[in-house]
Parts: sequence; C-alpha cells; structure tokens
Amino acid sequence: MKPNARFQETFDGRVAVVTGAGSGIGRELALLLRDSGARVHACDRNEGAIRPLAEMASAPGSITPHVLDVADGRAVTSVFRRIEEEEGRIDFLFNNAGITLLGESHLLSFDLWKSLLDINLMGVVHGIQAVYPSMVRQGRGHIINTASVAAVTGYATSVAYAGSKAAILELSRSLGSEAEGHGVRVSAACPGYVNSGIFSQERIVGSDRDHVVGNLPVAMLPPRTAARMLLEGVVRKQREIIFPTTARMFCFLGRWFPFLLAPSQKKLIRVFREGGGIAARD
Repeated sequence: MKPNARFQETFDGRVAVVTGAGSGIGRELALLLRDSGARVHACDRNEGAIRPLAEMASAPGSITPHVLDVADGRAVTSVFRRIEEEEGRIDFLFNNAGITLLGESHLLSFDLWKSLLDINLMGVVHGIQAVYPSMVRQGRGHIINTASVAAVTGYATSVAYAGSKAAILELSRSLGSEAEGHGVRVSAACPGYVNSGIFSQERIVGSDRDHVVGNLPVAMLPPRTAARMLLEGVVRKQREIIFPTTARMFCFLGRWFPFLLAPSQKKLIRVFREGGGIAARD
C-alpha cells in the first residue's frame, strides 16, 4: 500500500513505541508507522504475536519486537530505557495496550477488576513514567494514550473498562496541560467499537460473547481503519482524537445531553442479560 504523504512527513525517521502491538489497533499502528518510515518498537506480552511483525517485507521503516507486560512497571522502565539507549530518544509513545471486561458489577471479583486496572490504567502510568521525563529533557515528544468513547458515555455492563478509560482521558487532559510548556504533546484517542478481538469469552462474565457482539449498537471498525484515523489525529496534533463520526456524536451527547443515552444503556443491559438467559429488568 502506498504510504500516506502526511504520515511520512510526521513519522519518517522518528522513533515510536507501541504497546499492545500484537493485535488489533496496536498491530496496525506498528505497521502503518513502519510504512511511514518510523523506527517502531512493538511491545506486547504475547511473543508469538509480535515476532512475525519484524519478519514481514521490508519497508521505509523498521519494527523491533519486545516482549513486555505493561502491568509490570519495572519491566516497562527497563525496556524503554534500553530503547532510548539504542535509539538516542523516543519521539512517540502509543500507550495502546488494554483489555476489556464485560459483566454486571455485582458478579465481578476483585481480581478481575485488578487485572484490568493493572493493564489499562497502570500500564499507561508505567509508560508515561518511563518516557515522559526524557521527553521533558529533550523538549519534544508526543504521548498518545488509548482511551475510549466509553470514557465519555459510560458503558453499562462494562463498568471497570469504562472507569479505566475515563481515568486515562482525564489523566491525558491534565498531563497535556502540564506538558505543553515543556514542548511535549499528550493526546487521548477515543475510538468507538473496533473489531480488534478485544471481546473474548474469557473476558465476559454472565453472558454469551456471540450474542453480545452480534447486538452491538453500531458496526465495528476494522483495526486498520481505526489505526489510520488515530494517526490522522496525531498528524493534526489533536488533544482528543475521537473516531469515527458515530463516536463523536455519542461523545457530544455524553457531555451535553447524557440523559439521551439512557435508552442505549438500557439496551446494553437487556442484550447482555438475554445472552446469559436472564430476563431483563427495567
């Protein structure tokens, strides 16, 4: 595929770190950045998923895989420090690693909550702590944290996920205000539904995966399309990168007219309970 000229102008020769690069948006981000001339360091805890990225056909840039669990703060610091030593700097950090968890809150164990927050929220914190001080010293850099439309709208039956993404959004807003005085940009990406494989049966408590996914309120984006939209927001230096159009509409309603989203939240609950063989209660 012919490289995007705007992407090349922004990313050619730059050093980019992408977490959660083994699948979904993260994988496509790594490939698009490589095709745009970036030196990409692709991180994922699944070694089998990221090793093939480095073996694909050559392109203007490169991909170096790193096996990394972002929930492990010391490991994140070690890997990022090694990348900085090898490359001399990190220009872009895509804090993208994340998992989901669907289930009515009274059915979720503390361990399930903790496992999600360790990856979704603390994984972002670990990435920021590892690279932000260096970006401040070098006077430039861009951190992109993957949040979600659910950070603005909420998500009945996925309270832990929505809460973690809301924290990421507010963290990004607050850090962005601090960082701009140091020449560093911070963005929050808020995608809508993406067909990234994040919905797996083992991350759904009390319902059927196929029933839930088959009754989502809007169609899911292909990961490649989502990654391209995200990078377009980075090129435009947007503080909040919300996509696609339906996601922007839902965010507008969530911020200004949240009561209008009540019917869609009730539908999420009804569909979830139907998938578990439970009669919906209004």
